[in-house]
Amino acid sequence: MQNLEHALKMGLTCPIYLFHGEETLLMEQMLEKIARLVSPNGESWNKEIYHGDEIAPADIVFSAQSGGFMGARRLIIVKNITWLKPARKSKDENTEEENGQIDTPAGVDLEPLITYAADPNPDTVLILICYGNVPATSRLLKAVNIGGRTVSFPALKGKEKENWLAAYLKSAAKVPERGVVPFISLMSGNGLLNTKSEADKLILYTAGRTKITMEDAHDTVSQTALSGIFDLSDRMAEKKGVEAVAILRQLWLQGEPPQKLLAMLGTQYRNSLAVKNMLERGFTGKEIAGRLSMNPYAVQKCGVLARFYSIRQLSRALELLLAADIAQKKGEGEMKELLEVAILRICAM
Repeated sequence: MQNLEHALKMGLTCPIYLFHGEETLLMEQMLEKIARLVSPNGESWNKEIYHGDEIAPADIVFSAQSGGFMGARRLIIVKNITWLKPARKSKDENTEEENGQIDTPAGVDLEPLITYAADPNPDTVLILICYGNVPATSRLLKAVNIGGRTVSFPALKGKEKENWLAAYLKSAAKVPERGVVPFISLMSGNGLLNTKSEADKLILYTAGRTKITMEDAHDTVSQTALSGIFDLSDRMAEKKGVEAVAILRQLWLQGEPPQKLLAMLGTQYRNSLAVKNMLERGFTGKEIAGRLSMNPYAVQKCGVLARFYSIRQLSRALELLLAADIAQKKGEGEMKELLEVAILRICAM
């Protein structure tokens, strides 16, 4: 993606692109940059936008081969193409199709587009967008790399995501205090669209001043399953069983599946055990975050939780959560009841 950024800064575009991956916000931002180069004055008469489930590959080729109005370059964007999915074994055969696209919908012929991609019309900029990863075996991907460029937009995580958020807040002339960026990065979940939404709320909330405090972040961040798990584990550590169960039931009312909450709670206690072990060995929070590839705010929360337990108690808590999972799979009870019992037993330790 950095090579593409460099090329666009020099005013260079390719006649065909294939964007694929999970970070849709970065895709849209890159689209805007290319569109400004193709149509500097924002003209719309040489721009066409289609959706992959509404247009056939042959029709895309026909449009791309047509000349632009009054000799101008044309920009064609095809969003959410549905013909490219990860290759997998056929139910009836042990071999994969030659093009790696077994899941291509019936009746969809990619050959015209594959042929075009290897030798595209230089007067057209065609951008194909797949919301998901395209397998390296895809013949279309290989053809696009001959006639243009494929660009992967993997989900930003960890430090990369925090760097993006810090830069976004800086562009809004905001100075977050220490801990704000990791907190928002963690609490906003997956995808930069969610992170941007939380950052925008924070920017509006702090209108008229530059500094953003942790109190501001706590006041504005949306309540997610993760924040609920933090609240739940806090009450459990304080041995407040009634309050813990009340938080658990509220999460159910918000639509969070019991099995998901069990898994998240297990992760919280497992991480707390690892953090406690490393703290006792003399590692700092920053070192732990790096070694365990954990968000710094998550390390801080796990460190606080770990102070309420011994290593033996944290191990016992994990055993109780695992026992609830096994009991449910054996048909010995409903997960909601089993999880409540496990939480109350952990509170009683």
